[in-house]
Amino acid sequence: MENPAVLISGAGPSGLMMAAQLAMRKLSFRIIDENEDHTLQSRALVIHARSLEIFEQMGIAEEAVRQGKKARAVNLISSGRRKLRFNLEGIGAGLTDFPFLLILEQSKTEKILNDFLEKNGNKVERKTKLIDFSQQEQGIHATILRADGTKEMIQAGWLIGADGARSFVREHLNIRFEGKTYEQSLFVLDCEVNLQFPLDEMYLAFSDQTFAGFFPMADGRCRVISLVPPELEGKKELDFNDVAQDFAGRVKMDVVLANPGWISVYHSHHRTVTDFRKGRCFLCGDAAHIHSPVGAQGMNTGLQDAYNLAWKLALMIRNQAKEKLLDTYHAERIVIARNLVKSTDRAFNLVSNKNNSAKFIRLRVLPFALGIGVPFFNRIAFIRRLAFKAISEIGIHYRKSPLSKQDIHSKFPKAAPKPGDRTPYIKNEKNEFKPAVKTVLSGVKFHLLLFLGDRKYAEVEDMLKGIQRDYPDLLEIQEVLLSEQTKNMYSAFGITRCGYYLIRPDGYMAFRCNSLDFQDFMEYLNLYFIKSLPDSVAMK
Repeated sequence: MENPAVLISGAGPSGLMMAAQLAMRKLSFRIIDENEDHTLQSRALVIHARSLEIFEQMGIAEEAVRQGKKARAVNLISSGRRKLRFNLEGIGAGLTDFPFLLILEQSKTEKILNDFLEKNGNKVERKTKLIDFSQQEQGIHATILRADGTKEMIQAGWLIGADGARSFVREHLNIRFEGKTYEQSLFVLDCEVNLQFPLDEMYLAFSDQTFAGFFPMADGRCRVISLVPPELEGKKELDFNDVAQDFAGRVKMDVVLANPGWISVYHSHHRTVTDFRKGRCFLCGDAAHIHSPVGAQGMNTGLQDAYNLAWKLALMIRNQAKEKLLDTYHAERIVIARNLVKSTDRAFNLVSNKNNSAKFIRLRVLPFALGIGVPFFNRIAFIRRLAFKAISEIGIHYRKSPLSKQDIHSKFPKAAPKPGDRTPYIKNEKNEFKPAVKTVLSGVKFHLLLFLGDRKYAEVEDMLKGIQRDYPDLLEIQEVLLSEQTKNMYSAFGITRCGYYLIRPDGYMAFRCNSLDFQDFMEYLNLYFIKSLPDSVAMK
């Protein structure tokens, strides 16, 4: 078999996303996994808007939405009484094509990604694991082991460790996995639930003994998350009867659990790697960061790790980018991972801490404070939008990334999107919120959005031809003349007369300028990307 450009170890959501992105770019890879098939367990349960936007680029978002269930509301229960209801319907309107939280089991998400790979002529090599590797200047030398005991030596350009919390790749590279393990454990259970409340909404319940989360699933069952009872901590095998016994008494609710499906215990860890990259090896997903399932962010973050890395690695493989571009993967994703672990750490402490002050906050202060705030949340669009941006991950930005720059002489209005921000949605002439640059969602190139004012300039056209000659296939150019139809776009991007934005293949802003001066922009391109040699030079 021909040596692949990339070897991917692990075919969970992150590994599958990495493979899918490479397949879209027609790059060679092999993806291996020691399991016989994709997971058949529900596991991660929520797909957020940012992940669905990536799925739309791949043409699989519609299928994901069809198989999933949109969350209607989340309710706060205190000692068996419903205190508050957060309405989630339309919460992200005007921000994305997917203004909702989608409940979709990980088993279905993985199958959708698997099907995508197979339709593109690729497949996961199952019952196969990585047992050794070394890296040299020109590539990776790896040894894989199949279920029948046969071994194979593989030479690849790059190695992706998407092999989970116990990552062999991470351990072999001696990359530290910093953080801590909590004494309290969580159980996660899929079963039928009989509640005194409507079963098509989500519930967070608190009592003086424990907390529980109830999340409706597409097949009529419910996901239940709660703390393992103290007397059962340390038991090797927990079954349904262990956690269901006196569950209603612990959570102080009229609730019955029945007909269990999948059950798992999480010994809650909060850990992040010190390095997402070491030489020709990269880590993503659970291999790079783990935390409690509180917040439903883990799988989505892993999907976006792979999405962030894929386009950068693709440019490197095609000899279009310099090594410096790959360093930005760690710079950008380490910040996201650390913030995620920090926020889930706070949330886990809030729901699990057993001291009296923590209980008082959960049972008294939190309901009171939210009781004041929720009416505003449900009525005021601005507050709802802020909340949705945070939980849906469309609010993630890379403003402090070395890739995010602007012309040193440029000044923009404070409200204008900044380098590192996700491309905004704006109102069109039909008063509909749509992506400012729709081609960003379906393309794999950089996109230069050029605001020319009321006319074109010959010297600018010559400059653009030179850029495309020096960096062929790197970017597409969209020229926007000022008109009644485009004035909203000018305003949304903070352009008063002329200027431009460079948008990355993943839809984030890379560079901006509020004039038609390209000097700083050319220096920016030269910093990260490789100029194409003239044919006369390249043939020598």
